[in-house]
Amino acid sequence: MTQNLPKILAVVGPTCSGKTGIGIALAKCFGGEVICADSRTVYRGMDIGTAKPAADSGPPPAKAFDEPEAGRGGRELGGGLTIESLFASPSRMVEGIPHWGIDLVDPSDVFTVSQFQEYADQKIAEIIARGNAPILVGGTGMYIRSIIDRPNYANTEPDAALRSELEAMSDNELLEEIASRDPDTASTIDDRNRRRLIRALEILRTTGKTLADRQEFAEPIYDALQIGITKPREKLYADIDLRVDEMIGRGLVDEVRVLREKFGDDCPGMSGIGYRQIVDFFQKKEQLRDAVIRIKYDSHHYAKRQETWFLRDSRILWVQNAAEAVGKAESFLNAV
Repeated sequence: MTQNLPKILAVVGPTCSGKTGIGIALAKCFGGEVICADSRTVYRGMDIGTAKPAADSGPPPAKAFDEPEAGRGGRELGGGLTIESLFASPSRMVEGIPHWGIDLVDPSDVFTVSQFQEYADQKIAEIIARGNAPILVGGTGMYIRSIIDRPNYANTEPDAALRSELEAMSDNELLEEIASRDPDTASTIDDRNRRRLIRALEILRTTGKTLADRQEFAEPIYDALQIGITKPREKLYADIDLRVDEMIGRGLVDEVRVLREKFGDDCPGMSGIGYRQIVDFFQKKEQLRDAVIRIKYDSHHYAKRQETWFLRDSRILWVQNAAEAVGKAESFLNAV
């Protein structure tokens, strides 16, 4: 089925497992370009808390945030965002390798999986046209799935009355009902992202189907090799804790201060781990020390959910280092 399809690589795994470095190693070996499959690095101005790979030289483009433009035109994605504006975003050069999918939208914009799919498909086509190898790198499982498995993202229209009812429920109540209706979704959903909990339960109640049963898939359009990065749990958690300490030292608190002054506390971007906890500190809900501890704990919890998601996919080839990843990719790319 996939014999004549264009080949792509995907590097997946939990946060802090070393995906970025292995993606760069693969790109250097095989003439590749990276597409970041991360639901947080798409946001401009959110650099420290999302652990964006550092650019080779100079700051990001001078226009840090998108301002409304009269008559910008293009197909609307909501909030003034257009597909055309996504494709206008430049790549970020990291160790000489182009990285796409970074700084696409403002933190106030809603960015959906279907929008990522359209963006990534276009970038893959451009990379292949240049004679290079497309390499998806990221830990957002739904982004990876959108490219490899081609789910159909038919929308379930919001129900205002139901949404009002769900808004009145606590996070634990939302999660408990999701678990009773759809245990698989409950085990992988970000249970500290209230917006996603409400939307998931809205779909479950409206359709009466689990999210997996509701999903339809198109024929694949790529021949994909998925390489998973594994790391012992104790080492993974220790590396996460070190990264969080480094984020605080690099100025995460000030980054959040700037973002909340411009976009407020409740914008989509602020729902991410590292941001919502520092917002709680600014709102005097807890001390900074406690907020940092919670970032570490929530990051551990998130990494475990990512592992659960990816371990379900038997197609993923698991490696522990770049040399193993290069060997797997070489066999795949050279196969007739």
